[in-house]
Amino acid sequence: MRRVTHTLLGAAVALPIAVSHDTAVAIGCVWWGMAGGGFPDWFDLRSEFRSSLRLRHRGASHGLPFVAMACLGLLGLLRAIGASAFAPGGVALYPAGATILPWVACFMFGMLSHLASDSCTVSGIQPLLPFGRWRFWLVPRPLRSRSDGYLDKVLGVVAVCVLTFGLVTYISRFAW
Repeated sequence: MRRVTHTLLGAAVALPIAVSHDTAVAIGCVWWGMAGGGFPDWFDLRSEFRSSLRLRHRGASHGLPFVAMACLGLLGLLRAIGASAFAPGGVALYPAGATILPWVACFMFGMLSHLASDSCTVSGIQPLLPFGRWRFWLVPRPLRSRSDGYLDKVLGVVAVCVLTFGLVTYISRFAW
């Protein structure tokens, strides 16, 4: 899938959590979902880790152990920031304790949406890397597509529809 599709899907899977919170937390939920949607590709294609760890596309960063480690790392980072007394300019920008878990959950769902959409492609994913090389596809062979094929467009349209519905639902809560 393309980067835009991964980002839109990450935002779409974060919506169920986002709509149940106030506006600031909801915006953070959608942002963390989008970040999670793009994180596996960023980590193995765009970061400095590629050369030092010899990462390749759809390698270990597209596996469930990496998702777990990334989410635990984010949880630790956000808790450390929340526990610190750091507040730039006297404004408390750090996350409150009740905000951290929804944000980490949205990040995790974004990453899982990335893995799910990549598992619909011809090459699939290896979800157990680096512990196993088993390959997984979410859809049967006749429905698989190239990364920029028809499924990319279908999933992009579905994500935009879900985001539109979620936005209308969220805004309608305040209209009454």
